[in-house]
Amino acid sequence: MGNRGGPISDRPGRRQWSSVHWIYCHLAFNGRQRVFRDPGRKYTELFSFDEAVALAAGHRPCGECQHRRLVEYKTATLGARVSVDVIDARLHAERLSPVYAQVGELPAGTFVSHDGRAVLLWSGAAYAWDPNRGYDEPDALGKSVRVRVLTPETTRRALANGFTIQPRLPG
Repeated sequence: MGNRGGPISDRPGRRQWSSVHWIYCHLAFNGRQRVFRDPGRKYTELFSFDEAVALAAGHRPCGECQHRRLVEYKTATLGARVSVDVIDARLHAERLSPVYAQVGELPAGTFVSHDGRAVLLWSGAAYAWDPNRGYDEPDALGKSVRVRVLTPETTRRALANGFTIQPRLPG
């Protein structure tokens, strides 16, 4: 589960965040029971299929329920002592700036846009993403193919430097 700060507007043309602090959390933590769509909640709950999807959307691990994961993420990006404010500001700027690269330049765990679909690059294969079905069976995508990169640079740096994820792939 994640959030983008305060409630997300359902009005067209309105921004889809109220804070640059986009995090993803465990559904269960320290015996807490979450009430979905609690009227008193100060943020909009977002649910991701897996960690790869959350990271591609520009979220980072929560500092409370995923403290160890956040330390791993920070260490693999800018160093364990960097503040989350610095990371969040970078992620926000990167979410707003499209980037293009060749597939062979990108680390495993990166999402790209190819032929109008979001695609996860993993272990030399490309897994097209469908929000209703999850990942399709793997396909090949040449290393020299130029794609729009969806996963922010800060997260790609983490992936390239050993931040490990386990996508929920078919099979």
